[in-house]
Amino acid sequence: MDKIQVSELNRACELYLNLRLKEAYPLFRRFFDQLPVRPQKEHADYFGQFIRVLYELGREDELSFYRNTLENLYRDTATTEIGYQLGMSYLTSDEIQVKTAKRIFEKLIEKPVDHDLLAKIKMGLATCHDFLAHDWGVCTSIINSIEEKDLSPYLLDLVSVWKAKNLRDAGLLKEAEAHLGTLLSRVSAQFHWHAYFSAKIILGGVYLKQGRFERLLDLVSEVKAYCAQNPLRTIQRQIDYLAEQIKGEPQRSRIELVNSQRQRILSYEGKTIPLHGEQPWEKLLLLFLQDRIAPKTEIIKHLYHRKYRHKSDDKIIYAHIHSLKKNLLKLGLSEKTIVKEPVGYRWLPDVTFVEELPK
Repeated sequence: MDKIQVSELNRACELYLNLRLKEAYPLFRRFFDQLPVRPQKEHADYFGQFIRVLYELGREDELSFYRNTLENLYRDTATTEIGYQLGMSYLTSDEIQVKTAKRIFEKLIEKPVDHDLLAKIKMGLATCHDFLAHDWGVCTSIINSIEEKDLSPYLLDLVSVWKAKNLRDAGLLKEAEAHLGTLLSRVSAQFHWHAYFSAKIILGGVYLKQGRFERLLDLVSEVKAYCAQNPLRTIQRQIDYLAEQIKGEPQRSRIELVNSQRQRILSYEGKTIPLHGEQPWEKLLLLFLQDRIAPKTEIIKHLYHRKYRHKSDDKIIYAHIHSLKKNLLKLGLSEKTIVKEPVGYRWLPDVTFVEELPK
């Protein structure tokens, strides 16, 4: 590859990890347009990300095109790199093609291949077993056979997602939750979104099995807020499934903001916090309850009546958000009541506003 291609692919990967899929797409597409006439090793390196972009953006025709191209190339060359890409393309199709992907991956793991590529092939094979038979025992055996030493950080995160899923499916819920906690401390929606949201979905499954519906409702609200703003077909489908499972379960207590002539009171599950509007965290809370989304520029304007000074103000904003979260925890609300956005913060749960009539 020439320097321009390397630069574009590095940029595409950065955009992909940051959940900027529409911007990553044309950079990936330019490189993969060469696949039919000049397949390269690097196509296999980036294919997992590219196919995820195509699928999430709903570009089904292009998926079919690359699948047909790879079928012809694999028939002519039978290389490991082409076989891996073909198998991955089948994972977005129907059950028959998933079975074909399984046969391809089973052949490929017997061949001497690059360390990272072998890990990706094994995760592809585990996906086939999970889809076709929901066999967590086989999936565990396959994932545990991946040698993690010297794996790229990107792949280590995906292996970690798989290990958490296998623990959950084996009924080891506490172990799965602890594993997910470690993973979620190093990934976010703005960095390696695929690992982050996959971990969230698995954690939702843990909460469902434990009957922790309050936690699950918070998680569903958080993920749905991101899905409403981003093209996340896979995650949307999975979070909708989780939401469907808790229909008819005991509903969460309402968060209420009671307005009276004397003061405002925020209440939840029998606990209350009086709001006098004097402390910065109280002002910030009222801003969230009014607008739900608070850009950093608006937070500074609301608290200090001046313009946002970019990074120099970020620590100040973080301190106020942290103070607000501490007070919300006293009320029994989750830390995820407020989540970080690219340009600020978002309030997730619904609030009922109650006007108390004068006596």
